[in-house]
Amino acid sequence: VFLAVFVLVCTDVLAQRWRRLLGLIVWATHLTLGYTFIFSGPIVLPWDQVPLFLFIIFSVYTMLPFQLKDAVVLSVISSLSHILTITIHLSFYSTETSYLANQLLSNLVVFLCGSVVGAFHKVLMEKTLRQTFQDTLRSLGMRMKLEIEKRQQENLLQSVLPVYISMKMKLAIMERLQDCKDKEEQQRLVKDNNFKSLYVKRHENVSILYADIVGFTRLASDCSPKELVIMLNELFGKFDQIAKENECMRIKILGDCYYCVSGLPVSLPKHAKNCVKMGLDMCEAIKQVREATGVDINMRVGVHSGNVLCGVIGLRKWQFDVWSHDVTLANHMESGGLPGRVHITEATLKHLNKAYEVEEGNGHLRDTYLKELNVRTYLVIDPRVSSKAPKPRVNDGLKMRASVRMTRYLESWGAVKPFAHLQNREEQRSPTPGPRTGTGP
Repeated sequence: VFLAVFVLVCTDVLAQRWRRLLGLIVWATHLTLGYTFIFSGPIVLPWDQVPLFLFIIFSVYTMLPFQLKDAVVLSVISSLSHILTITIHLSFYSTETSYLANQLLSNLVVFLCGSVVGAFHKVLMEKTLRQTFQDTLRSLGMRMKLEIEKRQQENLLQSVLPVYISMKMKLAIMERLQDCKDKEEQQRLVKDNNFKSLYVKRHENVSILYADIVGFTRLASDCSPKELVIMLNELFGKFDQIAKENECMRIKILGDCYYCVSGLPVSLPKHAKNCVKMGLDMCEAIKQVREATGVDINMRVGVHSGNVLCGVIGLRKWQFDVWSHDVTLANHMESGGLPGRVHITEATLKHLNKAYEVEEGNGHLRDTYLKELNVRTYLVIDPRVSSKAPKPRVNDGLKMRASVRMTRYLESWGAVKPFAHLQNREEQRSPTPGPRTGTGP
C-alpha cells in the first residue's frame, strides 16, 4: 500500500487532484499498521503502540495535506480509537483492571499534548507559509513593476533616440559603472548625467526630405492652442506612419516643418526612391484633407541625396540630429519648391534610376541659395495624378470654422489625442455646453 501511495504521490497530476484522498489512505494505513502491531503479540498492554499513535497524530498535523479542522478531527479519531480499542479489549480479556483507568488517562493526556503541539505547529507553519507566499507575491509584483518601468523607460528613450544609438549609449553607461570600483564614485556617476562621449557617425548615400505645410500659419491663427496641438499631432502621426511604410527615419519636427532621412542607420539602395515616395504620399494625404474639409493648405517637399553626420550631441540634454551641407541644401530645396510638388536635386534624380518622371523645377528662381550654388532641380510627376476633374466637395459643415472642420476630419485618422483627460474633466464639470471662449488648455 505504501509503495502504491508513493507511486501516486510522485505523479504530479494525480497528487494534485487526489491529494486529500491520498492523505486519508496514508492515515488509514498508519492506523491499520498500529492495530496490527497491537494485536500481533501474545499480550496486549494499555501502553501498546502509544508512540506510534502519537507519531500518527504528528503526521496528520505536520506531513499530511489536511486543513487544521480536518487534522483535529483525524487526531481525535486516532487517539479515541486507540483508547476505546484498548479499553474494550482489556475489559473482556484482562483480569487485572485496577490500574487500567490511570493508564488510559495517561494515554489520553499524552495524545492531548501531542494534538496541542501538532496544532500549534500547524498554525505556525500556515502563518509562515502565508507570509512567505505574500512576500513572494510582493517580490514578483515589484519585479513585474520594475520590468514594466524598465520597458517604458526604454520605449521613452527609443522614442527620443534611434534604437542603435540608445543601445550603444546604454552599454557605454554600464561599462562606466563597472569600471568604477569605489562606491562613492558610482553614486557620483549615477547622479551625474553628463555624458562625455560623442555618438556621431558619418553616413554616405542617404536622402534627406524636408516638408512644410503651406497655409498652416494662417490656419493656426484661427484656432485655439488645444486645436492646434491636436491638428499637429494627427498630421505628424500620419506622417510617421508614412515614414515607417517608406523606410524613412524621422529626425525632428520644427513647428509645422517635418524632416526625415532614408538610409540610416543601415544603408539602403532605394533611399532616394523612399524619400520621393514618402513626399508624394504626404502630398496625397494633405490633398485628401483639403478636399474633405475645404481648408486651403498644401504640402511643399524638398529632397536631396548626399552625405550626413548623424548622432547625439549635448552634455546634459540629448539631441539627435543630422548635419552637413547636403542637409542645408535639402532645407533650401523645400523652401524653393512648389506647393503640392516634390522638389528634388540632380543628385537625387541619379539615384532614382528613372523610377519617376520629372520636369524642370527652376528652384533657382525661388531660392537665392540654390541660385548661388547653381543647383539644377526637378519636380517629380506623381503617377497617381489623373486628368479627371476632382470630385466635388461636400458642403456639409462649411459654416464651421476651418480649424474645426479640419480637426474633426483628422480625428478619423485615429492618432492619440493630447489633453484628452482634461477634456473629460471639463465635460464632467460642465454637462451643458456653453459659448466658446477661444482660450487654450
